[in-house]
Formats: sequence, C-alpha cells, structure tokens
Amino acid sequence: MIRKVTFYWVLLTLVLIDSWLLSKPNILGKIGLLIYKYHYLRSFPRTLLTVWIVVSTSVLIVLLIQYLNRQEKLSKSVSTVVLAACVLGSLLVLGQVYVDFTSWSYSHTGLKFRYGAYLLPAILVFVFINGLTVLHLKGRSPEPTSNSQGIETLQSSSQISPDTSPPLQH
Repeated sequence: MIRKVTFYWVLLTLVLIDSWLLSKPNILGKIGLLIYKYHYLRSFPRTLLTVWIVVSTSVLIVLLIQYLNRQEKLSKSVSTVVLAACVLGSLLVLGQVYVDFTSWSYSHTGLKFRYGAYLLPAILVFVFINGLTVLHLKGRSPEPTSNSQGIETLQSSSQISPDTSPPLQH
C-alpha cells in the first residue's frame, strides 16, 4: 500500500512540475503558442488540466489492464504486450519531442518549456513501466512446497501477517 501511495505522490509532483514548466515559455514561445493556437498551454491552470488529463488517461489505461488481468479477461501475456506497446509508444513520443525541440522553431521556446515538453512523455513512460512491473510482481502466486512429512504448504515471502501474537500452545 505504501508503494502505491508513494507512486501517486511522485506522480502528482511530476504533474505539477511539468505543468509549471510548460506554462513558462519565453517570449518567442508565447508567440508560438498564439500562432499555433495552443490555447491549452497559455496559463498554468489550463496547462495543469491538460497534463492532468493526459497522465490520468494513462493511469486509467494501466488500471484497466490490471483489472482485466485480475478478472482473467486478459491473459498475463496479452496484458504485458499491451503495456509494453504503451511503453514503446511513449518512448516514440519522447523521441519525436526530442526531434521537434532540437529543430529551429521549437528550440527557441525557452529552456523551461522544452524541459516540460520532454517531461510529459517521460512521465507516461514512468506510469506504463510501473504498471508493467506491478502486473508482474502481483501476478506471482505462492508456490506449493512439501515439508518433511509430505504435507504441502504455501510459501510466500511477500505476504506478512498482521498478527504479531505468538502461536497458541495446546
């Protein structure tokens, strides 16, 4: 549970930082926003809403894939392929942003704006890779082993019992 809470706090922090960076272009960047009609990046609240929608959509995709996998509507291999395709797509978008922002017109938009543009696809890569790792870590089931008397027991190192009382003696 702590890992999940930490992940969402880190994600919220990255969304806020990215929104702030994207809302701070220099004067040439502001002119470019007007020319290309990027009205959704003109102010911090609009930028925050835009980044939040994009990141929330990616989180919902990951949660949907994980839910369908838990309900056995999707197999683990299909879920892995879908999430890996999302990671690959996000990496391709990151590459496209790099190519676009090293060209002449976008390279003069200001350092903060460019870092914000790089950060958004990096956040998406982070979300999809986290979803992929959670899918594989939670997908492991405890393996049965037999003890010296031939009785099979389930061993799981990831499950910790909340009961800390000593065992009862009969």
